[in-house]
Amino acid sequence: MKKIILATLALIVFAGCVKDLPYEDLPVPIQFNSGISAVSANTRAPIVSDGSGHPTSSITGIQILRAADVASSPDWTVVNSVAATATVGTDGSVSSVSSAQYYNANAGLNAYFMAFYPIAASMSANTVNWTITGQEDIIVAPSVSAGNKASPVAAALAFAHKLTQLQFEVIASSATAQTHWGTLTSIKVNADTALELTLSTNALASASTPVNTDLSAAQSGVSFPLTIPTVTATAAGIVMVKPGTLGAIKVTTATSPEQTVSISGLSTTLAGNAHKITLTFNELGAITFTATLTDWVDGTDGTGSL
Repeated sequence: MKKIILATLALIVFAGCVKDLPYEDLPVPIQFNSGISAVSANTRAPIVSDGSGHPTSSITGIQILRAADVASSPDWTVVNSVAATATVGTDGSVSSVSSAQYYNANAGLNAYFMAFYPIAASMSANTVNWTITGQEDIIVAPSVSAGNKASPVAAALAFAHKLTQLQFEVIASSATAQTHWGTLTSIKVNADTALELTLSTNALASASTPVNTDLSAAQSGVSFPLTIPTVTATAAGIVMVKPGTLGAIKVTTATSPEQTVSISGLSTTLAGNAHKITLTFNELGAITFTATLTDWVDGTDGTGSL
């Protein structure tokens, strides 16, 4: 099932005492519970959530956006900066909010928020830009209302994965094939690396000036050169890319120069989907590929060969 990280904006808490102000005129803070917290570094790994939609590890660096307060239909086309940053805990709580958010004194105006992670390379009106390496997981929570001073509501920031994940594993069909190919040197995926999010539509796309790059598979616990096993397939790295048409996959081994291969049955990828691609190295120099959809969302199988 698709893993979605849910973040809740807590009900309003009246804090402190302001001299000479009537009680009803005190500023009402908006408190965030369940989210992601601010740091300067981005997490270079897929974000995984549990059955409750909470991250299995705390996420630091969530970027919170706020539209101009309105009665309804916030205008995200003019938003060009981050209102606050925060941390999302494994229980869904949000802490370390960098800049306190308050309800408008006019009870007829509602507060609206969006949020994203990781930190953007740049931001302009209605647009957030990233340059990815294949190891960043982009998550976005679409526009949500937190109500107003008179009628606060528990607003949930529902984060969803914007990229697709390619999970590679390798195996040799025999000891002879293992010797023929030698160790695995690299796996690369050709993909657009300059990406932009349009806030008003919550759509992620390639930048207006596309940048196409070969992204290397990498994963904690996986190092290259990698011995290709003969009994059980072993993990060989992960790449996260913009969903859509699957880019060329390039494989290099100790005894073979870089080869471009394609996957049959897996031509298109979807956001939030994790595709497991098994590379089987055969004796005659052919690499057989199979693909399944796992982890984030289940899917169908696919096969391919070189």
